[in-house]
Amino acid sequence: MKPEVVTYTLQANGLGTEAYYRDVARFADEVLENAGAEPGIPEIAKYAVKRGMEPEDVRISVLEFLMIGVFWRSYGKFAAPLSLRAASRWLPRLYAWKSKGPRARWTVDLLKGCLNTAQLRVKRSAELGIHVRGFGKLIRWLQASGEFGPECRRLAVWLAFLRSLPASESRNLLLRAIRFAGWFERRSRCELGKYTPEVDAFIKARRNALRWKENLMFCTRGRVEYHLNMVGAELMNRAYRERFLRTKKRKMLLPICMRLKGEAACKAVRMDEGWVCQGCAKDCQVNRISAMGRETGFTALMIPHASTAFDRRNAADVPGEIGIIGVACILNLISGGYRAKELGFEPQCVLLNYAGCVKHWHPEGIATSIDLNQLQRILQDSP
Repeated sequence: MKPEVVTYTLQANGLGTEAYYRDVARFADEVLENAGAEPGIPEIAKYAVKRGMEPEDVRISVLEFLMIGVFWRSYGKFAAPLSLRAASRWLPRLYAWKSKGPRARWTVDLLKGCLNTAQLRVKRSAELGIHVRGFGKLIRWLQASGEFGPECRRLAVWLAFLRSLPASESRNLLLRAIRFAGWFERRSRCELGKYTPEVDAFIKARRNALRWKENLMFCTRGRVEYHLNMVGAELMNRAYRERFLRTKKRKMLLPICMRLKGEAACKAVRMDEGWVCQGCAKDCQVNRISAMGRETGFTALMIPHASTAFDRRNAADVPGEIGIIGVACILNLISGGYRAKELGFEPQCVLLNYAGCVKHWHPEGIATSIDLNQLQRILQDSP
């Protein structure tokens, strides 16, 4: 049966996902080629080395350069009139309290919903100034939203780099990032737009219902951010591939929305790091993936929420020894990759073929799935 398309689907026109993985790989190549002319990208790597940091793969630098421009174009108009210097310091710490228990989660979610509704309702004619101060303000706005923590930590390195440059050079680099994002938005609509056919309609239909809800900002992110995460996942998989293949142990993190049965009927057993499938439904893809893991040497765990998977208590004892295969819907891909790296894991990701969780996308929930052939390709022992 053809799955319902809520926002996106990797099975455009009712076909399989092979075309998607070819298209996103080809478009990622085009993005890298066009980014080759941007002078700030190799310079950021040199700056990181001077600061005693591990230099990132150039493909990650390209992703972050693109991210700057996309966020500026998407959220600059909201960040311009707001003063968030104090809020950006304490709100991320408050959001971290969600892991303390149900009552804390409810309280933080309520505050987050109120704040994000207020932030996205601001209508002013002011534009965010294209300079280092404006970039810092944008980062503070993103931090205050509670949706971009890992991305903001990466962009903070770019902010320090820009502050080390003369004002004219930093402004020129920001302008180039914004122009690059404009090109990306136009081209990604052509190359990847067929995989995000219902995003605009979903936002239009649900925006009012999502007011004051903690997932307002997450669920109303535009098509360009879907395309950014698609390309970002491809670039991250390439950049971290060799390190992943050198890992001694591997885990696969599956979202709870993949199970075929509902919460009451699913027989999965809760362990310290997640839920372990007990094989109660032969047709359940979680069951099939768990069996594949037993055959090929990885542990499959169902994770109810990203905060469970990337809790600091689950950090790798020895950085680089554990490989993580993360499965997620599109808007979680970049942040999930960064979180895995922060905890000492070497990540690869597989996209959910479509969105369907009851928390964000569908009132009853739809059992989601992945392309098992793509998973096999990730597990192959060659870059």
